Amino acid sequence: MILVINTAESNKLVIAITRDDFILDKTVVRVQYKESEKLLSTVDKLLKKNKVKLTDLQGVVVVKGPGGFSSVRVGVVVANTLSYALQIPVVGVKLSEFEDLQGLIKMGKLRLKKTRVGETVEPFYGREPNITGSKWLTK
Repeated sequence: MILVINTAESNKLVIAITRDDFILDKTVVRVQYKESEKLLSTVDKLLKKNKVKLTDLQGVVVVKGPGGFSSVRVGVVVANTLSYALQIPVVGVKLSEFEDLQGLIKMGKLRLKKTRVGETVEPFYGREPNITGSKWLTK
């Protein structure tokens, strides 16, 4: 089974579990700047609802961006952490590389076949960082 995580789209969190080529279940949660509070509990609820143990997972597919800085970062960190803890592969897919959940799953499964355990996903924010110094530092 594969866990699919999409936190990159505005105001929503999409989590899915796939078995073979089928979506076993999915959930869409409306969030507004609450991804970090909702993601783990949503994954846990979906797994429990479908009687899936973390050890049943064979890979993680995560949307790595572009999107909001915090939402993308949260999704990628959770995916990488699950990959590390469970010793399963993780892959990232950009929003521009798929049109719908089925496309995301297809792209992710192709990449999982070529990915080794221990590799990580880096977020793609879609633009240069907009970091400014504190006003008192720039005077």
